[in-house]
Amino acid sequence: MRTWFLDKAQGRTNHFIEEPDGSITIDTVENVAPILEANKRQLNDFGKLMPGKMGTLHHTARIPPTLLERWIQETKGEVLRDSRLFAKYLNDPDHKFVRTSPTRV
Repeated sequence: MRTWFLDKAQGRTNHFIEEPDGSITIDTVENVAPILEANKRQLNDFGKLMPGKMGTLHHTARIPPTLLERWIQETKGEVLRDSRLFAKYLNDPDHKFVRTSPTRV
C-alpha cells in the first residue's frame, strides 16, 4: 500500500492511498478547531434568544467543508437541493457545534 500526501489547501490535507486491489482511497483530514471555536464565540455573543434578536437575517451556522462534503455524500447531493433536508441537518442536536445562533432553521 502506498500513500501520497497533497499540499494543505484551505486547512485540509488529502491522503491518497493506493489499495492492494488497485483502487484508491482518499482520506481528508481537516483541523476544524478554529471554525468550531468561532462558532462557539458567536453563539455566546448572540446571548439569549429574544424576539427582537431573531429578525429576518442573521448568521445561523458555519459548517466545516469536510462535514458538508460528508452530508453531500450521505444524501447523494440532495442536501444541496432540498432546503428542508438541509434545515433538518442544521437543526439536528448532533450538529449543534456548527450553529452560531440558538434559532431554528
